[in-house]
Amino acid sequence: MTLPLLLRGRRTAAGVAAYFDLITDDGRLFYGDSFHFGYFRTGSETLAQALDAHTDLVAEMAFLGSGQRVLDVGCGIAAPALRIAERFGSEITAVNISREQVRQGRRLIEERGMARHVQIARGDARALDFADASFDAIVCIEAAGDICVTEQDKHRFVGELHRVLRRGGHVGFSDLALRSCPSLEDERVLRALLYHGAAELVTDCPALFARHGFSIVVRRDILVETMPTWDSARAVYEQRRLEVIRRYGRRLADRTRAQIELIPKILANYAIFPVLSALKG
Repeated sequence: MTLPLLLRGRRTAAGVAAYFDLITDDGRLFYGDSFHFGYFRTGSETLAQALDAHTDLVAEMAFLGSGQRVLDVGCGIAAPALRIAERFGSEITAVNISREQVRQGRRLIEERGMARHVQIARGDARALDFADASFDAIVCIEAAGDICVTEQDKHRFVGELHRVLRRGGHVGFSDLALRSCPSLEDERVLRALLYHGAAELVTDCPALFARHGFSIVVRRDILVETMPTWDSARAVYEQRRLEVIRRYGRRLADRTRAQIELIPKILANYAIFPVLSALKG
């Protein structure tokens, strides 16, 4: 499998949208409907349980309640939004830059009979199409690094969250970030698996939110609790090896399997995984 020209070289917003258009079917086939790392509280959870636990953790950081108007930024195919609506009784507006994920999200919402409570639309989180103070709370589950391809994008993104959130509302936020850039060799692995240049992921998330007027109520680093996700990825490749080879060819399948083996050590050396509750005062 060869990446389209749009996805080669420097990342762009159009490339991010095209990337998620491209990988959505494969992601669902092998890992399910939630496009983020699992949060393994005890380490004994299944991947599905850990994915739900990550959604629940970020939702709790947003202090969600019944009847609230909630924005889900970078929502995938709306599986987390559906869980949040069902658990907390919130009304969710979900936005995603990928046309394919929005299409599949609408279908999933209809299949679950939740169209009255969850709406999904295509949108750019760096320039949201909502009035000031439109939402009581915001959740952003491991999407900011995908959305933001430049340092300026990071500031536009957090500024937009502040603008559309009402005063007294909270953002529940999580994302993979780097403390510093890895070696060129390690960066190639990150780029191949995560579609990120390392420099794009070097971010002090609490400082970024504080700079845009938020107060950090809670901050945690859950990197260790997300690492079993890679064990799950390795298990998928072992269990479905013949299918992987049939879909992608032996050369790409073997290369990806080798990269999955390397990435936990790379992340342990360079990464953090902040989870925040940020208050607009």
